[in-house]
Amino acid sequence: MAKRPIVLQRFDGGMSSDNKIGPANSFSYSRHSDFRKSPTQLTVLPETVKESANTVTGLVVDMIQLPSGKLVAVDTSGGVYSRATNGTWTKDGTTLSNTAYSLIYNLQNDIIYIPGTSNIHSITNADGRFSGGTFTVNDNYMVYNVDQSAIVSSATYTTTNNITETATHMLVVTPTVEPLQAIQLWVTTKGTGDVVVTMHDAANNILGTVTKTAAQLTNGALNIWTFSAPVRTTVSPNGATYHFHVTHPSGTATTVGTSTASDFSTARYETYVNRLLTTVNGFHPSIDFLQYLCIGNGRYLSVWEVISQSAPLNTEYLRHRLTFPQGYEVCGLAVYTEYLAIACEKRSSSAGNEFQDGKIFFWDGTSQTYNFLLDVPEGSPYGLYSKNNIVHYFAGGSWYAWSGGNPVKIRQMPSSDTEYGTVDSYTVNYPNTMAVRNGILLAGYPSETNSTTVEHGVYSFGARDRNYNESFGLSYTMSTGALTNGTLRIGCVKNFGDKLFIGWRDSLTYGIDIVQPTSEPFSTAVWESLILDDGKPYTEKEVAEIFIDFVPLPVGCTITPKYKINRGSWVTGTASVATATQCRMNINKRYKELMVGFDVVCTTASPTIYGITIIRDLLESEKD
Repeated sequence: MAKRPIVLQRFDGGMSSDNKIGPANSFSYSRHSDFRKSPTQLTVLPETVKESANTVTGLVVDMIQLPSGKLVAVDTSGGVYSRATNGTWTKDGTTLSNTAYSLIYNLQNDIIYIPGTSNIHSITNADGRFSGGTFTVNDNYMVYNVDQSAIVSSATYTTTNNITETATHMLVVTPTVEPLQAIQLWVTTKGTGDVVVTMHDAANNILGTVTKTAAQLTNGALNIWTFSAPVRTTVSPNGATYHFHVTHPSGTATTVGTSTASDFSTARYETYVNRLLTTVNGFHPSIDFLQYLCIGNGRYLSVWEVISQSAPLNTEYLRHRLTFPQGYEVCGLAVYTEYLAIACEKRSSSAGNEFQDGKIFFWDGTSQTYNFLLDVPEGSPYGLYSKNNIVHYFAGGSWYAWSGGNPVKIRQMPSSDTEYGTVDSYTVNYPNTMAVRNGILLAGYPSETNSTTVEHGVYSFGARDRNYNESFGLSYTMSTGALTNGTLRIGCVKNFGDKLFIGWRDSLTYGIDIVQPTSEPFSTAVWESLILDDGKPYTEKEVAEIFIDFVPLPVGCTITPKYKINRGSWVTGTASVATATQCRMNINKRYKELMVGFDVVCTTASPTIYGITIIRDLLESEKD
């Protein structure tokens, strides 16, 4: 019998999507391993450390860097945080409503804008406060404002007990923007009864009702009736008409101001519309493009050229600069060459029952509508990001890249194939979950899922330089160590200079992890080979031993070899001794398929592994 070695000494092929075949120099699985820095070596990546202590009390979903180098972050519950350059985190305030997964900075006015669920908040003197100014979170900086109005109230209309669908008993409006949140009517003289405002569409379907008691009314003034939920309307260029009724079901009547006596169609009124739609997906991603601040706003792209610090008029803040097909909502924004790329999804209100449908629209910033679009039949295009003029996104559990022609599927994400699953599973990625670090594209995946097999982490794709192929791997995990937990969330992945930040939630705990040059290596790392069968899965071979070579181990570092035969369970050997340069594991067993690997434990320094050798006998003297 002749024993022959298999020597594995290149690792830059990354994780393969199959556990037996893959790109040259690929492997089955790794975690926390750096296989790109030097293709003939494996080292351990710097670990994630929770930097935010107990300051962060919500899921951080976006971060920005100010000119001074300070960072500002926002969580989904409206919490606003800042990080000083010494690494100290503080909580600066909380907006009155939940935020919508983004914030954006305007350098000219030193203002941060934070999209909420329906309005836009701001932080004035954002960077100036670090030199002694006051950092102020302004709730509802851009609240609902007037769309339609009439200002004459020289006559009156008297409310009736019941709705009457005739011309003089209805106030007809044609909205130009949406969604409608409230209506103001001039109350001349209030009665003793409650006053009810009812909104109908053209078919007299009820879209909303609001009741105010007599005690809540003020004579000789505009009084506001605010709907409990914003009312969606069809607006220009093909706007629909809607109408309002005002009644008093009991008590005495109220008179409201009009320009024609007894004619409610001439009422003095103002309709108010929210700055943002309340979306099903909860997202209002934002980005700078050309001279504009752009915000994804449901089925619209809202555009604002920020000139002054004042809340803009409807002629400045264009809620519906672009309109997308019905049923779609913006879920991501990125700049691609000279275009703004706008990812849109169809989202069910029930998680796990999603539409397998998405689109990415491209707009040059001047055309009246989007210039062209890319269909995404695999599902919602999540985590949209542009690197080297290539658009990256997740859809249907896979990582895609597009730069013209057909999208390229980079990788089916590990454990995301739901065939033969025991439950209906779903995955969602938030808008700010991709970033670039050391030239490598990083992606937090997934932001959320109900799967208990998909590993949450920051995956990577790329190559250190053009001499090597781009490869895929699981590079970073959260500092809590949790990987597969139904309550895990990755809110954002951001890189500023030499510092990587990850916003996360683990059960009821929240935090921001950091990776920086002074970081120590991950305390554990894993590497596992592809399945080896010498091209003969039908014959038995015999493995004698495996040994792993490395430079002298740092203090406190160990390497434990392991193997797996015929897709069974892993069998581990003895951990290496301190300062060793090689560890061996005697096996002396027959196999048809073999996997080898090792587990690393680190303290303050990373090992450098440069060779894995498998001594095996093909048993060629035996008959097939």
